[in-house]
Amino acid sequence: MQKLPLSSLFSVARWSRSAVPLAISLGCLMTPVAAQQKAPAGTKGTTKSAAAAAKPPADKTAAAKAPVKGAVPAAPQPAAAAPAVDDLDDTDLKEDLDLVSREEIEKFLETMGQNVDDGKLADFNRLIDWDGMSARASRGFQIPTKSKGKFLSEFRAAQDDDTGFSGQVVRSATRGGSYTLVKIHEVGSETRAMFRMVLPEDAGFNYHDYVLGRVGGQLKATDIYIYGSGEMLTSTMRRAMIIAAASQGPEWLKGLTGRDLDMAKSAKLIREYSELAGKDDPEGVLTRFSKLPKSVQGEKGVLLVRLYAATQIDDKTQEEVLADIRKVDPKDHAGDMQCLAAYLAAQKYTQFEKAILRLNKAVGGDPYLNVVMAGMEVERQDLKKARQLLEEAVTADDTLIDGWWSLVTVSLREKNFTETVKHLERLASDFNVDVGDVTKNAEYADFVKSPEFAKWKKPKTADKGGKAKG
Repeated sequence: MQKLPLSSLFSVARWSRSAVPLAISLGCLMTPVAAQQKAPAGTKGTTKSAAAAAKPPADKTAAAKAPVKGAVPAAPQPAAAAPAVDDLDDTDLKEDLDLVSREEIEKFLETMGQNVDDGKLADFNRLIDWDGMSARASRGFQIPTKSKGKFLSEFRAAQDDDTGFSGQVVRSATRGGSYTLVKIHEVGSETRAMFRMVLPEDAGFNYHDYVLGRVGGQLKATDIYIYGSGEMLTSTMRRAMIIAAASQGPEWLKGLTGRDLDMAKSAKLIREYSELAGKDDPEGVLTRFSKLPKSVQGEKGVLLVRLYAATQIDDKTQEEVLADIRKVDPKDHAGDMQCLAAYLAAQKYTQFEKAILRLNKAVGGDPYLNVVMAGMEVERQDLKKARQLLEEAVTADDTLIDGWWSLVTVSLREKNFTETVKHLERLASDFNVDVGDVTKNAEYADFVKSPEFAKWKKPKTADKGGKAKG
């Protein structure tokens, strides 16, 4: 597997068509930033904190991949609290976490991360209180008793499919992406665990903030705040349930009021709106949006689909939609995250940097975002700044394999081949990377002609003391 040279990494925004309709039905799960080749397999997630994580698993990909991505934000900022579980939450469904030890929480999260890395979808799902989340998301529905079990079980069954939330997490991590625990923290009275999700081929990233609680005496995730959708997963589930219930008959909706009822009455139009986004018909999306009730237009998922369309039209429309999102949610991160690729494609580096810095503050500081920002600096040819950001990133978290690969790229661009060798040897020794034949990658062409390369590739011989030399 090879990576594209950094110069082309951010030239095209990447967004899965199949993911667009999910902004309404399942949530905007990923933030597209770059179009590039497959990420190192060795970046699969570790479940330890970013500051003290164990070394990632071996990366068997050929080093013909030139380092990636880019830039680092300023030093970590104080955490900006993500919203607490919204008014769909039912504290009666969760038990007090006061008596849970830090050790128990860490063991739970280690199990969660290991299940993801091992592709054990069923085991991962058992750690999430899907039944409780479905019950809260469907509050107020007048579902006939004979139909309720089937209706809710279908939503539960969706999580066993690779298109559901859990399925996307597991599929991403097992196909070259990563799922890494960033921190355990408190939001109000809640204990949370934040994971960073990075798609294979570096196609996007997101943060999932799990709310932890006891359910039937067992520690479980009782809800998930998804940064890319700017809302709790129960809110996204409720929107999907309303749209699905609307097709069952008016008796199912008798308990709904306000925006929920407006959404049910507009279910057909909302489905059309979502489908048009998946077909890349931005004008059609905006036309359908204008026909939605005002209350429904204020739904975060609906607004994000509108923003996706706006990024394909012009800057003015994009900024208008962003302003509308911030009126609904002044602390929104999802709009920023969705615009990152558009900012890079349009060389709007100031907007890109501000968006990353806001996100960095919101998540409480994450060295990975330094790597993302460094990519922007490479894009605008500021290699000194890119290297500074990357060095800060790997100093804060030396397990960031993408940071080390990016340092290789910067050293190649600077023609500092002593540094190239140093970083490649670091990748081989600390990450078990099989560097492979770099002579087949154009990014390494000048390096291959250098004396540093000749010395590096010179066969090693052992001296009498058993130490390799040469």
